[in-house]
Amino acid sequence: MNSAFSLWFLAETKTYPHQWFFTAASIYAILMVPLAILARHGYGPIMLAAPTTHAFEMLFGFVLALIAGYLLGPMPRKKVVVFMFFWILARISGLILDMTVFSLIFNTVFVFLLAQHLLPKLWVAKKWRNRMLVPLLGLICVMAATIAMTRELDSYELQRYLLRESVQLFALLMLFMGGRMLAPAVAGEFYRQGIELEARVQPNIEAGLIVTVAGAFLLNPILPSIAGILLIACGILAMIRLIRWQLWHCSARPDLICLGIGYAWLAIGLILLGWVKLNDGQYYNSAIHAITVGALGTLAANVIVRVTLLHVKQYPSRIPQIVTFTAIMTVAAITRIAADFSGDRELLLAMAATAWSVSFLIVLMILLNCLMQKDVGFSRDKRKSVDDSAT
Repeated sequence: MNSAFSLWFLAETKTYPHQWFFTAASIYAILMVPLAILARHGYGPIMLAAPTTHAFEMLFGFVLALIAGYLLGPMPRKKVVVFMFFWILARISGLILDMTVFSLIFNTVFVFLLAQHLLPKLWVAKKWRNRMLVPLLGLICVMAATIAMTRELDSYELQRYLLRESVQLFALLMLFMGGRMLAPAVAGEFYRQGIELEARVQPNIEAGLIVTVAGAFLLNPILPSIAGILLIACGILAMIRLIRWQLWHCSARPDLICLGIGYAWLAIGLILLGWVKLNDGQYYNSAIHAITVGALGTLAANVIVRVTLLHVKQYPSRIPQIVTFTAIMTVAAITRIAADFSGDRELLLAMAATAWSVSFLIVLMILLNCLMQKDVGFSRDKRKSVDDSAT
């Protein structure tokens, strides 16, 4: 058995990291939010009872798995196993009270491997807007290691501040990647209808999004009110960009409309976050969850399914479950935000957690179905090649 595993591990067979990391991220998303709710009542991992641990695991556990799955190209299986090994160790050690030092080590190793593999490839881009991914992803990796270190040093306030500010970095990543996914897909649908979409990537607006978020991130420690104004401007720019894509012409493409819903949540969340910064931080968590549940949850679920379906040559527009899990994620976002304004906070939090998990459970079922189809197709092709060689 050990010999078989060694042959499997050492084989130079190329594999697709998204199959591994998207599956792991979906399972993690299903479990983590309900566990955090249970931990607050003494029934889950005690580390998750702290809001900072919950936030760290969702941002730098769940989201980094998505980044790895989306941006890492085909690579030898053994490399993917190494990436996955350190990601899993980081997640497990982060939930155990006496293993925070190991969480720091494993998280640092994982983000180092990720940065080492991704940043040189992304730096070859010619346009500065495309090269923006290099410092952005590099800063996200640095933030992951730094926040893990503050947890080891018990610097709760610094950890809380860094986690809150890091949301802006992930928002910028979603603005960039979401736009790069939506623009060509919508243009393709317009072309199919015999219409030309003039506003595609919209480079001037994209540059404005980059500048406003970067400015807000840098100015917040010294001029939070200016940072708030910049975030509101960014949200308005994102909404203008979304409107110019004219998604109302894509009624036959519910998958594109669902991506647009996630992008709309992002624009709304940035406006709310800017407004909160102008009002002494009141209802900060509500604004944050508009971004992390509404935007991140919706976009992540749709991107996972879209990439997986296209990989097995299926059309996302023909999968009705996309509308279902997007609607459920919208319920999750609304109930999570409403919980901060309601006397039935615990009930609404439980409803939001349930909706979030059900949404990703549907995503996981689609993923597993695609993986099984791919395995069946691979076995069929292998048998065919054997039969051809025999004849």
